[in-house]
Parts: sequence; C-alpha cells; structure tokens
Amino acid sequence: MFVVAQHKISDPAGFWSSVKQAMPNIPPDMKVHQVLPNADGSAAVCLWESDSVDKVRQLVDTSVGQFSSNSYFEVAPESAVGLPRSS
Repeated sequence: MFVVAQHKISDPAGFWSSVKQAMPNIPPDMKVHQVLPNADGSAAVCLWESDSVDKVRQLVDTSVGQFSSNSYFEVAPESAVGLPRSS
C-alpha cells in the first residue's frame, strides 16, 4: 500500500538533519518514493510504500516527531494519479 505522511515542521534544521540520518536505516520492507519539501523546509509531504500506515507512523514519529507534527493516510490507489509501480 501507499501511505502519505504530511509534516508541519517546527525546526527545519533538526528535521532535515534527522531525515538524512534516518534514510539509510529504512527497513527493507518499506520504501520512501518521494520527499517533497516546500521552499523553506517548514512543510513536506512524503510518499511511502509499506504494508501499514502504523509502520510508517512509527518510523517517522520516532525519527522526526520531536521536530514536526505529522499526519498520515493510506492512498486510495483507484483514485490516485501518477503512483509509482509497487515494489
């Protein structure tokens, strides 16, 4: 399934530093397809592939939760446009 994570970032420097450190440690059964920040780094949307929203939530909140407020939802693939091919 595809999962969107939306981030309202309170500390852009801390958030993006933590993202850089976390990227090599993404579990092999999860994949981040897109990381889409705004110009000043205070907001971002990320597209994940995982078998559950909870797995994405746990990984992201553990990695960057102290620097951002995050929300998550499962993508409705039948209505989505431009999704990558599933792994």
